[in-house]
Amino acid sequence: MPRRDDEIPVYTPELPYQPKVSGRVILFAGIVILIIIVLFLSVFTVELGYAAVTVDPFTGKISEPFIGPRVAFKLPWQSVKRIYIATDAVHMWTDVTAVQHGYGSAIGDYPAIESLTKDGLQAWIDLTVRWHIIPSAVPKIVESYPALDYEEKLIIPEIRKIARDVLSKYEAAEVPVARDKISGEIFDELQNILSQDETTAGGIVIDEVYVRNIKLPEEFLKAIQEKLTSQQRMIAAYYDRNRTIILANASATAKVLEARGEAQSRIIIANGTAESIRILVNSGARPEDIAPLVIYLEGLKDIAKANTTMIVSTGGSTPIMYPIQVKGGG
Repeated sequence: MPRRDDEIPVYTPELPYQPKVSGRVILFAGIVILIIIVLFLSVFTVELGYAAVTVDPFTGKISEPFIGPRVAFKLPWQSVKRIYIATDAVHMWTDVTAVQHGYGSAIGDYPAIESLTKDGLQAWIDLTVRWHIIPSAVPKIVESYPALDYEEKLIIPEIRKIARDVLSKYEAAEVPVARDKISGEIFDELQNILSQDETTAGGIVIDEVYVRNIKLPEEFLKAIQEKLTSQQRMIAAYYDRNRTIILANASATAKVLEARGEAQSRIIIANGTAESIRILVNSGARPEDIAPLVIYLEGLKDIAKANTTMIVSTGGSTPIMYPIQVKGGG
């Protein structure tokens, strides 16, 4: 048919050839995608320091633990629970001056444990507790604590309870010097309780309990300081008193020994003089001539010791001495 003058020609481009996709190819692709999804849901990893178990929601079965690091497999519908089994720690302390001094937070993981001493005085215990979990106990812990909140529901309450019970055995004055002993008692009690706990199959093992500080009221500490100062003053006074007594006794002893030595010296001299007289007598000298001579010699010794002047008279056979004290003499 001939084209009229008012008609506008329209050209339609030819489409390229599109082959039809067969149903077999679509099925194969779907299977591959399904396998990838199944593998993605069936493979899981366990990091170093962790243990994991799988939980089947249909049967309720909990698997044996997988200890990391490793790659493990599960059924796609099963869930995975991971628990940290390496050494863990909780810090319970309060520092009311930390914020004031720009040190950041005023508490640790939990605040300090408030307690009472045996004599009813308020105290605050700052401590750190370290523990680890036995891998074989992980299934029981997951069963008992599905939310894995065993720290908040078991460990922390037991630490608080035992710390308060132990501190209540001590009077406030004993606390400053018994900190290490208190740490040991808390450790023993806490380990004993957790090793018998059925909800964890005794799988929580305490590694260390470290009491960082036991804070007592400022008024009590001030009273203790004043008491210690008084005791130190008493000790110093007692020491000075004993020192004075010891020095006095030593001085008296020295004088006694000096007098005793002087007496013994005189005895020795007298014995020596007597021996000399005996020898002279045996040699033929007359005793009546020897005696005045001995007295004369002893008099010379006494005069030599004293600062005196003497006048000698030789009117007889024996000289006569007249000592005269010099004025101003020593």
